Amino acid sequence: MRKSAIGAAIAASVTLSTPAMAQNFTYDVTWGPVESYGGLSSPDGPQYRGGAVKGTYVSTDSDGTVANGTVRCVGTRQPPGIFAIHLACTSQDQQGTYSVAYGCNWLGEPGPETPLGCVGALEATDGELKGTRGSLTMYWYSNEKAVGTGQWYTAQ
Repeated sequence: MRKSAIGAAIAASVTLSTPAMAQNFTYDVTWGPVESYGGLSSPDGPQYRGGAVKGTYVSTDSDGTVANGTVRCVGTRQPPGIFAIHLACTSQDQQGTYSVAYGCNWLGEPGPETPLGCVGALEATDGELKGTRGSLTMYWYSNEKAVGTGQWYTAQ
């Protein structure tokens, strides 16, 4: 795997589904190559290394609605703390555009072959659900693939 810490994280970033109020969804992401930037060395491995990645996704809502979209993410490796990597992503499909933020951790020893587990939040920035927010999980299990789950929440 060629993914960097960031790449992996970034990937995660990704994806959303066709929005539907209080609706659950799953998604499958196919990532392009991660482009890495900078970073500082440390005894614990690279810190603040950044990266960018683009991909495509297919999401399926609990009602069976399927959406195909694109996602772009940037991320940075973090010093020891709650999350090893943070990602910021924008995704878009036929239903709208979404902003996503992920926090990710290695699922094993940090390294380019190690999968990432991520949790995140999303917000519809345009389209029929503009302003609606939700939550996400993502499992980035290879250089090119990630899967996840999500749920949109409605204001009460």
